[in-house]
Amino acid sequence: MIKKLASSFSFFVFTGITLGLLTGGFPAYTNEISMASLITAMTFSLLPISFTSFSLKKGGKNIAVSLLINFGFLSTLTIALGLLFPEKIMNGFIVMAAVPTAIAVLPITTLLKGDVKYTLLSLSSMYLASFLITPFIILLFLQKEVNTTALLRDILLLIALPLVLSRFVRRIKMPKELPRIIANICFLLLVFGIIGKNRSFLFYNMEIVLLISAALFIRTFGSGILIKLIGKRKRLKDEEIIPFSLFASFKNEGMAILLCISLFPSDVAYVAAVPAVVAIIWEMIWACCLETKII
Repeated sequence: MIKKLASSFSFFVFTGITLGLLTGGFPAYTNEISMASLITAMTFSLLPISFTSFSLKKGGKNIAVSLLINFGFLSTLTIALGLLFPEKIMNGFIVMAAVPTAIAVLPITTLLKGDVKYTLLSLSSMYLASFLITPFIILLFLQKEVNTTALLRDILLLIALPLVLSRFVRRIKMPKELPRIIANICFLLLVFGIIGKNRSFLFYNMEIVLLISAALFIRTFGSGILIKLIGKRKRLKDEEIIPFSLFASFKNEGMAILLCISLFPSDVAYVAAVPAVVAIIWEMIWACCLETKII
């Protein structure tokens, strides 16, 4: 039982969400701990990757489909749902639509036994494309400019650095299940810190939060299930469907929260950030459903 729980992504995520809501997260250094946790999870998730059997044709196709799913389909759906809410909340949905997918998609893909190699390629391409797409969406809908320094930092720290580190770590002999357990612990710390730090947002206005939650349930589960069904109909392998369904349901909510704080005055920023905080919970629950194959 202990071995099974230690390997369960769902168990660690739900533990992190519950403890974060109950305790309020870390007393200090939340950003630093979250960053270190995600870098570690990425590093251990990249261990199985080998580029010796890489196909440029398949890689190019996956990049195009992933960009279309995340920045085309998911962003459009997010903006459409945001239009149903008052301006302050709508601003949060637009910022969320503008950011790329979550970095966590890659370690989650590893934990769910998806195609990690091509997920990394698509993820990297998406972040490079976001240098143009993210400022364009925000400028188009909000008439505000975005500093792309944060995007460059994320690419270097959360994609390039773990990739380099993983080439050294993979030379170390370790038990087969250890990388998965380490990644699970990192996700517990990550979710615990993010949910705990933003707990007050969730109690901003319970009525509006419930409505936001319903909209984001549709955005996360509805889009994820739709892409999964399309993948099944196209007779794709499960390892290919998993990353596509994650690209269809995950956005970089941490970046969205930071952008809200930098783009809007404080009285607007913390209200606009509420959708991103709620979205984190639904995204993690969706990933757990994929692991347990409930949906």
